[in-house]
Amino acid sequence: MHASNAVRQVEEILNLQDQLGKDAIKIKTSALFQRLQRVGPSIQGELEVKKCLLFQVSCIDIIEDLILEFEFPTGYPSDSTCYVKALSVKAIAAKDNDEESYKTCSSNIEQYLKSFSGFECVELVLDWITQNKDTCLINTEETNSGDTNHLEGKLKCFILRYNHLLSGSEHKKEKAMLDAAKKAKLQGGLLWGTPGIVVVVPPSTEEDAKAYGTECRTIGKRPDGVEEMWLPQVGIDEAGLGGLAQQKRGGKLQELDTARLRCACSGDENLLRSVLGVN
Repeated sequence: MHASNAVRQVEEILNLQDQLGKDAIKIKTSALFQRLQRVGPSIQGELEVKKCLLFQVSCIDIIEDLILEFEFPTGYPSDSTCYVKALSVKAIAAKDNDEESYKTCSSNIEQYLKSFSGFECVELVLDWITQNKDTCLINTEETNSGDTNHLEGKLKCFILRYNHLLSGSEHKKEKAMLDAAKKAKLQGGLLWGTPGIVVVVPPSTEEDAKAYGTECRTIGKRPDGVEEMWLPQVGIDEAGLGGLAQQKRGGKLQELDTARLRCACSGDENLLRSVLGVN
């Protein structure tokens, strides 16, 4: 484990305790957690750590019968995402091992987190649970038939969200973001405001989006992750994201307002809200 990961893991758990209260967090590897708490910013390089931090978060305020069990790999968060298991409070109390885990929920969280390697994930998972609290515990294994008709006419895009992005040449970090995107030939658009959004469209890939997110962190503008989202090709073309329209702009990202972003979503308000990351 690199010392920087130890510091970030401890900070993430301590911040979580501040937000939810210590009673909501049950650390299963307490000795390891105490050891990692002694790793300060002055300590550099690799640590002799082979075990992984394991802890549980009570979600009773969101879903009464849900506990989330998190495991931080030694390479988390710089090189991997965390592992999450959704557990039933009632089954744990009844010692019913067969029904202890909400397998579909755990699988859906795992799929969701694939886009967030390199980022702290616990708050992202709690936000996802909040947004999907009415459906996330439903077993959908039998209903997922592999039908992809709902994706017809859509392109796989990637969304990076920022606390805020301010327009104007006087805002040096945002200008550096635009320059970095142009240099990397990133295809897509940027929405100014709060939140700030970068939409990455094909032919740019998930790897391109993640690399851009990493570059933004060095600039001082940290995205909350990279989320996969399918947007209608017609809307993307009409909004001038990527392709020939971007070539005509000299390779610059399309600067967006909410109206143009809505156009990119073909007027689908639910999709627009998903892109913005609001309920």
